[in-house]
Amino acid sequence: MYVQYKEFTYMLPLAFSCSSSGSYERLGYRLQGLIASPHVQKRQYIEVRPAPDESATDWAMLLNALEETNGIQVEHVEPDVIRIAWREYIDLN
Repeated sequence: MYVQYKEFTYMLPLAFSCSSSGSYERLGYRLQGLIASPHVQKRQYIEVRPAPDESATDWAMLLNALEETNGIQVEHVEPDVIRIAWREYIDLN
């Protein structure tokens, strides 16, 4: 995830646990790649569907961690679509 302070943007270190299969980490990297898109940075949200090969347990852990993070909003917009947003919490003044 990127954080922007006025003219500076930097990448936060990943805080993914080390699972034996690495599936949680791969999920985190997939979301990070989506979030890093310049188009997404302008609108400040992503809508994502879990891939068939991704673990429901990993998704639950990741969404729980995101929901507990200040400044991030997680919303289920359809049964299989999740919106992760941070727009209303950003203050660039």
